[in-house]
Amino acid sequence: MKREVENWTILKLHKLRNQIVFPEFQREKTLWSREMKILLIDTIFSDIDIPKFYFNLNDKNEYEVVDGQQRLWAIWEYLDDEYACAVNRKMLKFSQLTVSNKDLVQKYKVQITVFEDAEDEYLREHFVRLQLGLPLITGERLNAATGEMKEFVFKTLAKHVFIAKLGMPKRRYAKETLCAQIAINSFGRKKTGTFQRTRWEDLRDFFQVYEHPQATTDVEIFSERKQTITNVLGQLWDCFASRASQLKNRSYILSIYLFFEELVMQKKLGVTEQKRFVTFVFKLWQRLREEVKAGIDRKNKHLYAFQTSLSSAPGEKYQIERRHTKLTEFYTHFRATGRILGDDEA
Repeated sequence: MKREVENWTILKLHKLRNQIVFPEFQREKTLWSREMKILLIDTIFSDIDIPKFYFNLNDKNEYEVVDGQQRLWAIWEYLDDEYACAVNRKMLKFSQLTVSNKDLVQKYKVQITVFEDAEDEYLREHFVRLQLGLPLITGERLNAATGEMKEFVFKTLAKHVFIAKLGMPKRRYAKETLCAQIAINSFGRKKTGTFQRTRWEDLRDFFQVYEHPQATTDVEIFSERKQTITNVLGQLWDCFASRASQLKNRSYILSIYLFFEELVMQKKLGVTEQKRFVTFVFKLWQRLREEVKAGIDRKNKHLYAFQTSLSSAPGEKYQIERRHTKLTEFYTHFRATGRILGDDEA
């Protein structure tokens, strides 16, 4: 592998645009706000250095972007007249600049470290370590992973119709993170009977364990859990259908999935029970929102305890356990009375 540091002009970056590609592990291109893009262009006008780029020249003569995607799109979009920047106190698009100012932008030099035929694993590790803009969050880090679990979570679970229809934000791999949290807990409960913490480090280690399952036990569990999780998501879609779009809180959805998976495994979900479950899920969420709005006037201590486990360290093992226990209590009471536990006491 070779590594060279080169100086490119903005004009060269633009001319080679068709040769500049983005590897699968890169994060989304639309993370920067308009203000951040304008600040970058203003930095160029001010002839102040911007952080360097990292490219890998592959065997197709393409430059794979290892780091710098947000800056690249900010530059290209400005040259494409997609937004304006303040120049001499006027908001101007690139096409509106004087010849001299266009020249100033196009001749601005950026520093680029160019690798040649670097291994994919090396590039992924480099990507994680070289973030110079927005810090990587869990989903973006997981996207840089490889292996069978990464493929299952990102390519199968995250694209399942139930997950796709959820009302969660689509940006920064939020749904992929949810799927990873579902998987680690479903696998954990199968193997050890316990829930699992869902911090980045835990998910990373989980992905590595099932990167290329070798041991017979791991292969069997992987195969069985893949089928189970996919089946449970299918039943959730059968229950919620388009109403899945009303589910937006990731921690709540995680707990709903884990509780529903348990009901499926216990074969407690006939058609009538499925309808009751959907009603329960939305009624509980409605009451949680009402209690939050009530503030110091809230009256249901059970809802308060559950809300706390949703909002405070929601990815910790003990909070996931608490939510599951409380969901069991809530659902048992709802099946018997049609009411939310604690409302009778208020």
